[in-house]
Amino acid sequence: MPAVNDDFSALLADREVYPVFQPIVSLRDEQTVGYEALARGPADSLYHAPLALFAEAERRGVLAELDWVCGINACARFLDSGVRDVPLFLNVDPATFGTPCPIDLLPTYQHALQELNLVLEITERRAGDPAAILHAVTSFRQRGGRIAIDDVGVNPFSLNMISVLAPDVIKLDRSITQSRVPGWARTFVINSVCAEAAATGAAVLCEGIETPEDLEAARAMGATFGQGWLFGKPGPLPAVEVPLSAEALPRVDPYPVCATTPFSVAGERARALRMSRRMLTPMCALLEDMALHTDAVRLLLAAAPASTPFSEQDWMTYSHIAQRGVAVAVLGQESPAPLGAGVHVVPLPEDDPLQEERALIAVGSYFAAALIARQAEPERHPLDGETQLYDAVLTYDRRLVIEALHTLVGRLNSLPVDIAG
Repeated sequence: MPAVNDDFSALLADREVYPVFQPIVSLRDEQTVGYEALARGPADSLYHAPLALFAEAERRGVLAELDWVCGINACARFLDSGVRDVPLFLNVDPATFGTPCPIDLLPTYQHALQELNLVLEITERRAGDPAAILHAVTSFRQRGGRIAIDDVGVNPFSLNMISVLAPDVIKLDRSITQSRVPGWARTFVINSVCAEAAATGAAVLCEGIETPEDLEAARAMGATFGQGWLFGKPGPLPAVEVPLSAEALPRVDPYPVCATTPFSVAGERARALRMSRRMLTPMCALLEDMALHTDAVRLLLAAAPASTPFSEQDWMTYSHIAQRGVAVAVLGQESPAPLGAGVHVVPLPEDDPLQEERALIAVGSYFAAALIARQAEPERHPLDGETQLYDAVLTYDRRLVIEALHTLVGRLNSLPVDIAG
């Protein structure tokens, strides 16, 4: 066992990870539109296969460093080949976002950002910091890069992150492409992806196209691009120039990130109604019931000031929603365990402007809704005393809902796998 560990340490220290490349093609003309870089360890080592390589890195807590090595080595090979305009797809684990590039790899990384047409594929191996992911994705896009969501159909993370990140490319997992058995789960994934692509202009890419039947299935699903052994196995970059497709990758407009709270997003773009806290309760129940009794909601974020604590019934409701597989996070409250079991709780500083608001945001593949309210001046009644009033917005505008969600995600730290990967 010590020798195995020494082999891996030497491999990582010497950056002995080697890229192979698989073509990505247009399904209209079957010509190349890009290459995905895939990692291999030394051919004579126990870590030649990527599963063994990454499993050992995760066991040793160096997955982010390995991720950087794989990506930068692929960029270096692309730079040496003279290829510049063909998109290069690089796999990135969510946990790698927010970690610095190793200093010895930094010059190549900076060169690649300037010279290459890069597409970051966000994979689903384990959880990451959603705030770091959003920050990194925004920064990468500002530099001209694109974003892809990988392996959609394998992990709930993928479908949830599609709504949050608005990727340029959505990659359907090979299990979806190759399945010949009708089923609601597969149909749900395909319809969800196609709906998102229609709404944003993203491209749909089918992985695992190995036979003419797979190709026919991919086209029937509405995929624009494809990848698989039918078009080429992973290997070295071609030594001669290959004909490129006239169909380019799309570039999706990302969601703006300038607002700081949900109401600062919704208050100026939707009609706000003045109401009491008691009036907000049944409106919240509408969205909670959707999450509790249907499959329309996959992500539920709630925010409420500490001065208006949740009741035991509130915590039990959110716990039941979480137990149904919905990713649930509550900001600004303290959970009375075990009533809030399964709910991710995020405290807020006293001076956070979110302390003046209440928000409930529900997002799924088809469904998006938000109830967003900001405290207004209290109103005094002769019989009831002082009543806290709110200016409230209930919206089903998906883009508005996702923009509001972004202001909350930036306050979240590491989340359970159901939310962040």
